[in-house]
Amino acid sequence: MPRRHLFAVVVLLGAAAVAGLLAVTRTVALGSPEPASSKQDAAISFRLQRLDRLEASLRKELASQGAATPAPATVYRRATAPAPHLDDESDDDEHEHGSDDSFEEDRDD
Repeated sequence: MPRRHLFAVVVLLGAAAVAGLLAVTRTVALGSPEPASSKQDAAISFRLQRLDRLEASLRKELASQGAATPAPATVYRRATAPAPHLDDESDDDEHEHGSDDSFEEDRDD
């Protein structure tokens, strides 16, 4: 491989490595995370309190309903025998469109 081709490959690989490193550093955001503001903390705690109250009310309602009724037993029944197929043309070798199942007739040897 000529040197100028090798140089072009090395430059392209270096550029790809730099682009990849830049993407990784932007994605990972190396550095300390920003501290949450007091407004966010207050909003989160308010929502957690509302969720706790809702959970307590749901538990209380569930307890007041009493024991759940058991599920009905599943009964398995066998299918009845299929009705006999009554057809005037009872040729088992033919399909719906009249084509024959045998392949020997279609082959040209």
